[in-house]
Amino acid sequence: MSHYRITSLQLGELYLPHGGSVMRDPVHCWLVRGEGRTILVDSGMADIPTIHKRLRVQGTGGGHPALIAALAAEGLTPTDISHVVLTHMHFDHADNLDLFPDACVVVQRAELLAAVDPVPSQRIFYWKSTLDNLMARKRPAQLMLLDGDHQLFPGIRLLSLPSHTEGMQVVIVDTAKGRAAIVSDLGDHYRYWFPADARATSHPQRSLTGAYLTGNIRSESERDWQRAMRRVQDNSDIVIPAHDFRIPRNIPEQWFAIPDSTDGDLAHEPPEPAASA
Repeated sequence: MSHYRITSLQLGELYLPHGGSVMRDPVHCWLVRGEGRTILVDSGMADIPTIHKRLRVQGTGGGHPALIAALAAEGLTPTDISHVVLTHMHFDHADNLDLFPDACVVVQRAELLAAVDPVPSQRIFYWKSTLDNLMARKRPAQLMLLDGDHQLFPGIRLLSLPSHTEGMQVVIVDTAKGRAAIVSDLGDHYRYWFPADARATSHPQRSLTGAYLTGNIRSESERDWQRAMRRVQDNSDIVIPAHDFRIPRNIPEQWFAIPDSTDGDLAHEPPEPAASA
């Protein structure tokens, strides 16, 4: 059996409005290493000035410097990446592809088509720069378009799960301790997966026992989204959400299904700017 290690790379934060407060949303991508392979899942967000100009959202990090520095901290450069798997093509998951001109980008065909003609509520999340990068990849070795589930390599399986977007995919990785699901925005915080568990959320909802909390940015119905989350849990042992501070950094060395604390779950104000001297 093939075994891989997963390293979560935090590339920055977005400061998002949330119930009259501001929520700090970390932005991650993931290194998957093993069996002689080095794969990147998602390629992160643009720099904050670019994001603020388009969306009026503040934050920290992002762009080429953050991703290059995160790879360097692992002893890598962009040229070491053979494949970039995109869970979907929103701006905070699929920027910086120009750092990987020779890597093979792996994406669902339905997601590429969604980027061309998004559902109206998601037009602001798909950026032309990402689409242009993919369309410029002329060689088969530079772009792999999938039509459903796919075994990328032994021990790395991609599940096609329309939900958050029409071409959403989740990466199931075999590790020494079990199967880890890089779920991205299918459920981007633990509270979506365990909405009735007080360890996962500071606002447990007993009515959702045995079910999931679905997001409000979606291309599919709530029932479709619930079925997608159930399919992930049926095919994995732990989930790794995209925007939760509590996700493990190194897997399988750190291994848990549910965090042991709600600290880092919701509505953290961004740090105050330093006072000028």
